[in-house]
Amino acid sequence: MAQLGESRFCTAHEVLGDGSVALTCSDDRRAWPWLALDPHHPIVVQTVNFWASVEAGLAKHSWDDGQWTALTEMEWQCGAPGCGHAHHGLADYYDDDGKQRFRITMFDAAGRLVYRMSGAGVVFRTRNFEGWRAEAKAAAGSERAPFVFAADEAVHAPVAGGSFLGADDAGLALVTPGNGLPPGHPYMSGSGDHVNATHLAEAVRQYAALVLGKGAALPSGGEMHFRRYVELGVPFSIAGDDTASVTIHQAGRPCCEARFDYA
Repeated sequence: MAQLGESRFCTAHEVLGDGSVALTCSDDRRAWPWLALDPHHPIVVQTVNFWASVEAGLAKHSWDDGQWTALTEMEWQCGAPGCGHAHHGLADYYDDDGKQRFRITMFDAAGRLVYRMSGAGVVFRTRNFEGWRAEAKAAAGSERAPFVFAADEAVHAPVAGGSFLGADDAGLALVTPGNGLPPGHPYMSGSGDHVNATHLAEAVRQYAALVLGKGAALPSGGEMHFRRYVELGVPFSIAGDDTASVTIHQAGRPCCEARFDYA
């Protein structure tokens, strides 16, 4: 996360006496087109997690607006099928073996549980983030050979042109500014600096849909651990025999481990 625009999906109302933060969410589908998706779609889960954790962190002055932050791990569990989108909730913090973690609980307008989430991250307080990332992106190179994407319907992509997987090798994926950011993908957003958690979660869901036989099913929960940045415009691989253990590599290096639960 870097400098944010004026729009906010979540609003942090106040920091309560116990240090938790009360949150409410927007229901404006013109501003947030991804609200057309099921609340349990990974795109929605990751986007809500981003905005809720960012707003709560800013409210608690955990970092300054404009500082770069990075999510390092996240786990979530969805509420019962049929619930509505997140309407309000609470972010709190707890210590886990010396590491501070955030925890977010979200409910729909009727008070039904939508998500229980938790995670951890880092704040780049002093590093020249842009300069450091410029060197990393230059070292990664860019995609040169034509990349043919799997059919949208094969991966149950939510929008036309939303497939990230390769047609000839479904274990390869590619996210570019064209297919991973608006206007090309109206349900996605991100820093534009790298492949974000939302992109990786959707890529893993597509891999489960096409390779692991999950079809149009949505995960009921899961966890993701982020080790290295995945670069935009550079293919990455997804490998795993089942949804309990999927690993993403780019340039031969492990970048992310993921586990999705399908109830």
